[in-house]
Amino acid sequence: MTNELETETKKQKSGGGKGETKPVKSFRDGGISAMIWKRESSTGFPYYEYSISRSWKASTGKTGYSSNYFAKNQAQLLNVIQQASTWIAENEAQLVQAESLAA
Repeated sequence: MTNELETETKKQKSGGGKGETKPVKSFRDGGISAMIWKRESSTGFPYYEYSISRSWKASTGKTGYSSNYFAKNQAQLLNVIQQASTWIAENEAQLVQAESLAA
């Protein structure tokens, strides 16, 4: 089963994705995770964004990640979204300030 997240993860591992190849921070609640990425706009403005995924394991032992969720994942999704959003809010000002000093 191939999905967009698996493709994006392969790009990131091979260096073919945009921005950093590893997340700067991640939050997990059960099988749900939010990964924070440092990015830069085409004008050079630094910012953080997050992606969310659900890990899965088939009865055959095969594992993977999905960007699709079940209703039962609601509390976990809300938890990792809140954690990622709070972390970005607390760290984004420092990121912009550090980039300004470096320029």
